[in-house]
Amino acid sequence: MKSIKLITLKSISLWLILFFYFTVTAQKNLVPNYSFETFTICPTSLNNSPLPSPWFQPTSQQYQSGSYFNSCSNSANFSVPNNYWGSQYAHSGNAYASIGTITPTLPNSNRSYVEVKLKDSLKNNKLYYTEYFVNVMGIFKIASNNISLLLTKNAVYVDTLTDPFGVLLANPQITGYKNPIIVDTLNWVKISGIYNAQGGEQYLTIGNFKNDIHTTIISIPNSIQNSDGVGYYLDDVSVIPLDSICLKADAGADKTITIGDSVFIGSYTNGIDSLLWLENGTIPKDSTRPGFYIKPNSSTFYVLHQVINGCFSSDTVFVNVLLPLKFISYNLVSSLRGTKQSVENTWTTATEINVSHFNIQRSINGKDFVNISKVKANNKTYNEYSFIDEQPFNGVNNYRIESIDNDGKKQYSAIRTLNINHSSFNVVVYPNPAKDVLNIDCKEGVKEIEITDYLGRLVYKNITKNINHLSLNTNHYGRGIYFIKVLNCNTGNLSVQKVI
Repeated sequence: MKSIKLITLKSISLWLILFFYFTVTAQKNLVPNYSFETFTICPTSLNNSPLPSPWFQPTSQQYQSGSYFNSCSNSANFSVPNNYWGSQYAHSGNAYASIGTITPTLPNSNRSYVEVKLKDSLKNNKLYYTEYFVNVMGIFKIASNNISLLLTKNAVYVDTLTDPFGVLLANPQITGYKNPIIVDTLNWVKISGIYNAQGGEQYLTIGNFKNDIHTTIISIPNSIQNSDGVGYYLDDVSVIPLDSICLKADAGADKTITIGDSVFIGSYTNGIDSLLWLENGTIPKDSTRPGFYIKPNSSTFYVLHQVINGCFSSDTVFVNVLLPLKFISYNLVSSLRGTKQSVENTWTTATEINVSHFNIQRSINGKDFVNISKVKANNKTYNEYSFIDEQPFNGVNNYRIESIDNDGKKQYSAIRTLNINHSSFNVVVYPNPAKDVLNIDCKEGVKEIEITDYLGRLVYKNITKNINHLSLNTNHYGRGIYFIKVLNCNTGNLSVQKVI
């Protein structure tokens, strides 16, 4: 009794709400062990990773394909989140299953399915909401469509006489709207739909029920993997009678985009009785699709009204449209720093939002640019920047500014060009830093050269006969900072420059 008194009224209310929610949800969902949490054998190897009961693989032979993963496993191949096929936390709980959908190099192969008997058979002419979550296994470099759910009266099996991973040809009832290719290797992707039962369906099977000709594949962007197959983790499978719930409208999460970009709003849920999209809450936009791509020119919002099984609901999604970064000005100014010419890059910007930094880039031919420095972005309404290039090329120099957003997007300024003629100055020492050879140019002629280290110790001296160019081998000098003293022959002027 004393421990009960320590519990606040707020915590009791929250506990009761959570208890009621999970109890009701568990009663509504007709899929047993829907999250693959209950098991008798913890997966340990390819031949010892059976699906947790009552799930099974629809093969007429008992062939284990290693399609069950659980954090209980001591095997690095079948654990959660890390396993042989990738790294992914469960959508809920500590476990998930997997399916294979296609291997292009093996015709009509690499199909693996998961199947389960429902808690109750479906009723004739009743509507059911179904959903399941998938995620691309990280080991694969391609992705596919046709990740579907099949409801049947009797258990279905793959003919394994020739191939235990052959195609189970069927017409599944639940596939995402427009049968999308799922390419996400990071987030769980929901596939959902509404099914009008024929009556008596009591088995659920998930996989690819189409042959290779009717299966579309694409390469996963930025994938560095080499496996040619396609596999997906699978979690949280639900079949819920719609007369027990009111399925709420789903307009999707709020979005922020740059003007000119497109974005998907809504969902991929098939089978909605009726729906209406309103732009800005008043202008009819669409009445046939649960979700679609839009490309607004300014910030706006969209309201979705829908009716499912007599239940009306609505949802709103806001789309914030940002103006792209604008380069107001970009100029180059040459100046003399000591005895050598330098180039100052100055640029101003507006509408900086979500910009990480700027790369200052230089090129000889105006095509192949390399980064020579980086400047952090201010992300203010108006911004001024500058950078001094102290080592421009002798001749034509092409410059541009590259902006990098936090999400990796890039923009470029116009290209600016400046011709540098080092020979017009008294003494030019290059390259700097020097590696193998150090060149000294003097238009007026060199009379005497001295090189000292950073402590002032003399390491080289040469008295010449009025030469304009001298090349010194620097391989026998140690790494460090040196000072070059050049005495001009005609004027007697002394030039001192620092060299690395």
